[in-house]
Amino acid sequence: MIEEAGATTETAKSLGIGASTLRKYAAALEEQGYRFERSANKSRLFKSDDIECIERLMTELREHNLPLADAVVTVLTPEVPVMEVEDASETECAATVMPAIFPEAPEPAGALRSYEGLGQLVSEVTYGAVGQQDDQVQLLQHRVDELELTLQHLADTHLALQEQMEKQRLWMNEKLEEERDRELVTNLRSFQGRKRKPKGTSLRMLFGLLPKKHKEA
Repeated sequence: MIEEAGATTETAKSLGIGASTLRKYAAALEEQGYRFERSANKSRLFKSDDIECIERLMTELREHNLPLADAVVTVLTPEVPVMEVEDASETECAATVMPAIFPEAPEPAGALRSYEGLGQLVSEVTYGAVGQQDDQVQLLQHRVDELELTLQHLADTHLALQEQMEKQRLWMNEKLEEERDRELVTNLRSFQGRKRKPKGTSLRMLFGLLPKKHKEA
């Protein structure tokens, strides 16, 4: 049955508000997607459902002191039914809620089987995660062992190079000392040879073996 629709002025009068206020409320509702029937001259027509919606909007504005836009959203938002559980035991709640949380768990025949199935599922998940962590820890430990062996090898190589460099330094010092000794002996012999020459000349002078110009003199 088609409900009777009223004009803007008549509807505003029945609601106890002005026509301009009703138009403002209707426009705010339309901005949020609400639709009113319109007459041939494009005027809004208000059915009983429309009037009830505007009454709820007025209640929100009056009782909760909300801005018009917020009140419109509140009115047009569908209410979500709340599930009420009265005198439900802990096991019954678990049997009702757990299948929704763990859809892969088998449906239990009773509260005890619910806890057993949940415990088994949690254990499998826990052990699986722990097993994966153990594998990762073992892999990391193996990598650490390899790095320690590499560092030890590098330390041994460094020590061997230091020893070799020390031997090279000692060998070079010995060679330098030998070379200095040879040069010293050579210089000493050369000096001794030069020192003996004047003595030979004196002997020649003593025996009259002087140059001719010296004899004439």
